[in-house]
Amino acid sequence: MNKKTKSLLALLTALMLILSCLGTAASAADDRYTASFTVTGGTAAINVFYTQDASAPDEEGVTQALARNSSTGETDISGDGQINFAVITEQGYTVSDISISGGYKNLKTVSAEDNLYRITKITSDLTVTVTLAPESEETAENTVITFTDSGAAVTGIKTGVTVSGTDVKINAAGTYTLTGSCAKGSVVVKKNVTGVTLILDNLNLTASATAPITCNKGSEVNIVAAAGSVNNLADDQYNNDDVYTDETAYPDIENAVIKCKDGSDVVISGTGTINVNAYGKNGVKGGADLYEEDADGNATDTLLSTASLTVKEVTLNVSIKHSYKDPEDTNSYDGDGIKSDKELNILSGNITVAANDDGIKSDYTLNIGTEGTDGPTIKVTKSTEGIEAATLNVYSGNISVYADDDGINAANSDLSGYSFSYNQYGGYVYVNCENGDGIDSNGTVTLNGGTLEVYSPSQGDGDPIDSDGGTVFGGATVLAAGHNAMQQSYTAKTPYVTFGSSSGGNGGFFGGPGRNSMQSDNSSEAFGGNSGTALVKAGSTIAIKDSSGNTLYTATAVKDASYIVFASSALTSGSSYTLYSDGSQAAAASATTSSSGGMQPEGQPGTQPGTQPGTQPGTQPGTQPGDQPGDQPGDPPASQTDPDETGTGETTGIFSGILAFFARVWAWIMSVIGNISALF
Repeated sequence: MNKKTKSLLALLTALMLILSCLGTAASAADDRYTASFTVTGGTAAINVFYTQDASAPDEEGVTQALARNSSTGETDISGDGQINFAVITEQGYTVSDISISGGYKNLKTVSAEDNLYRITKITSDLTVTVTLAPESEETAENTVITFTDSGAAVTGIKTGVTVSGTDVKINAAGTYTLTGSCAKGSVVVKKNVTGVTLILDNLNLTASATAPITCNKGSEVNIVAAAGSVNNLADDQYNNDDVYTDETAYPDIENAVIKCKDGSDVVISGTGTINVNAYGKNGVKGGADLYEEDADGNATDTLLSTASLTVKEVTLNVSIKHSYKDPEDTNSYDGDGIKSDKELNILSGNITVAANDDGIKSDYTLNIGTEGTDGPTIKVTKSTEGIEAATLNVYSGNISVYADDDGINAANSDLSGYSFSYNQYGGYVYVNCENGDGIDSNGTVTLNGGTLEVYSPSQGDGDPIDSDGGTVFGGATVLAAGHNAMQQSYTAKTPYVTFGSSSGGNGGFFGGPGRNSMQSDNSSEAFGGNSGTALVKAGSTIAIKDSSGNTLYTATAVKDASYIVFASSALTSGSSYTLYSDGSQAAAASATTSSSGGMQPEGQPGTQPGTQPGTQPGTQPGTQPGDQPGDQPGDPPASQTDPDETGTGETTGIFSGILAFFARVWAWIMSVIGNISALF
């Protein structure tokens, strides 16, 4: 090959590489989803935020915006991309409608006051039309809906409300104040309507064969008790489809006083009071996640919206007023106080529940309080099982539970292969159960912070703590009293001491059969009684003291107890401690940090769940009974993130595709060069 030919080939190679790079760049420029904005009815600027941080816009006055990863702000064509934008209207105008054409999942109103919106899961280019309307004197006010027995009157903006007698339907985002009294009325938020605030201002509303307040599928609603207001919500006996099964006669049964359907995101808040009286079935009911349905109405794997129920700040009193018996058999139909099919968060406020079935329950995750706050005051005064969830996390609060069966239960019979857990990182938890276990976990019990005081029955099969997967003393102060205690695996990171033994020689709390849990270095010597007899009587004052007579913990026994375990960072392993009952010595024992147990589980007790809110365990003991929560609500748990609102980026797949493209182009160029060379 001569010099001229070689030069020609080199030039051709360089040209092909340049063309290839230009083609790749053009292709990459097309690999993005663009939203084009149009404003009608007035003048407005569109400001865009690359992530969900809306503190300052990344672009102002745009007509187009790109779908981006919600965390990194990079362009995103994976199908998880979002566009976060604000509409800045001219004075005297308001946003009346936003319509979108193209592939996306939801348009969410992040802040109706700031005209801040989010388009999620974008799968194509979009056309976004923002319609403005003049702001009249009416639209400048909240919509006020006043109930009477003869009807519901609407003042202020009326376009988002439909009224039929005493039944009200909310069809659009906005703030709606509900007031007045009605013996047979209802409020329903339309399916997929977001950005709704319902202010209850001395509302007395009873519904017949349905719920007084219903938040339909996919809705986002904030129910607020106005400051100083007392609101009463109730249903009647016909709001129960277990008993009244004729759908033609009873088409609108919701089985709850406040009903939040699948895929709804509902927050109950405010500084007033809401009294919920359930004569039908449940008090407050949250839904499950919402999935797309096929032509036959069966749920597919396509998630439409996640469900969440949150309670904060408010004084919420829930009472189940019924206990039905099926006339055909002996089945009873009891109701739960507060129940969610998915996530339930009780962050602050004053909550009182009296239920015929479970007091407070989540089928999946229940978060109580937030780290670094006083948390809520929760009183379950009546229940079959007091508080139940598959994963139950206590971060703060003052919680007392009375239950006929288990006091606190980490379980869900509908879930298989699930890592059930009760995790306490702070707060004060008091449990008194009549017939079941004080704490019952089908998985693990992890006690890392706060204070736990639990009393199980003085006879029968109930245990103070019963965990299938083991118990961890990780820093909490624990007083657990009963007469019976299962053998099980445990880990002691904090010293503990046991007094007495389980009744009848059936095994010690965390221990081997027939005597105390640690037979060598944690044996207990009882004064004035035999092993298995009551060390303390109901009503007596319990005190635990060190060898110098210093009192480490005091309590009032609510039941006879022949077995007591006490764990605290104030104990010293190997030192002796004495249990007193009404000032008299009842037993003495040495503290230990030894880990042991009879029924060894497969694997070790679970650690703190990494995907749940507030992942750092509390290190300070919780408050004592009677302390009230602070006036300010805690911040929401850090990891409560809607899967709709978290982009993945899919960067690995994109880079792999680019590299493969360059490889194919290079192979083609070399093939062309080879063919040209063959000609010479």
